[in-house]
Amino acid sequence: MAQQSSTNEVQKASKKKYAELQCDFMFKRLFGTDANKDILIGFLNMILEDVVIEDVVFIKTEHLGISEEDKKVIFDIECKCKDGTDFIIEMQKGYQKHFRERAVYYTTYPISEQGRHAHDNYLKKKAGGEDVGNFNWEYNLKPVIVIAIVNFKFKHTDDWPEEKYRSSYRLREDSYKDDIMTDVLRYVFLELGRFNKCLWEVNSIYDKWMYLLKHIHEMVDIPKEFSDPFFTRLFKLAEIDNFTAEEKKQYYKSLKNMGDYLNTLNSTAEQARAEGIAEGRRIEAIKNAKKLKELCVPIDIISKGTGLPTEEIEKL
Repeated sequence: MAQQSSTNEVQKASKKKYAELQCDFMFKRLFGTDANKDILIGFLNMILEDVVIEDVVFIKTEHLGISEEDKKVIFDIECKCKDGTDFIIEMQKGYQKHFRERAVYYTTYPISEQGRHAHDNYLKKKAGGEDVGNFNWEYNLKPVIVIAIVNFKFKHTDDWPEEKYRSSYRLREDSYKDDIMTDVLRYVFLELGRFNKCLWEVNSIYDKWMYLLKHIHEMVDIPKEFSDPFFTRLFKLAEIDNFTAEEKKQYYKSLKNMGDYLNTLNSTAEQARAEGIAEGRRIEAIKNAKKLKELCVPIDIISKGTGLPTEEIEKL
């Protein structure tokens, strides 16, 4: 059934004009290639607000753990700018309970690599005859920033506005929020699950990006709200008729893989819900059986009323 569902979605997608930006192939085509670097730079400058990025260099996205047992991590996109700041850009279509913790885990890889590179440079200088003494790295880390677009909602504080879809986190002192421990780590999240604006409500550059990330594959033309050159170029990149035959093949394969993944997540969630409901009913049945047993109701009658086996009731 799941296989058929994802196949149907691909068939529907083949009739659309624009590609879905949330699928792996299109996300990397838009943000992860030198040819479209200007799109990524514009996106980063919009998201981060307080920095100005003029250029980036893409680096390998596959990271190996310290030991063979460690899980291999592959980022969607990773790049660096001139000052050494490392950017990890992720798209998460399906719900993941501990995604923010996953983002923290991701930053450990580039940080560890900074330490390894410092040691490698030390060994290189030493091998070249320089008097470098003992290795003494002072942990002068370059910033690592995770930017994640998620197609669901995070749990925030009770007073968090329902429509607030951008959150940005750093390491701060608990009592004095302006006392930042370090600017080295930063996590920025865009929650598509909180963005529900209609096209005529879209005003800011933020809203435009969120709307396209969520809806571009549903459009049949370029709305007037996106008529500036930057966004018309983005629409052109997303137009499926502009893909080569191989790119189309990769795009539809990526869509199918995403559909299969989401179907698996949904099936797992449904199973978990069903198990939770069944467990809740069982707990309630045990509670009722205990009360009836305290009232000296015969065990066979308790069993018929609660559905619990007599052996289990006897042990209560």
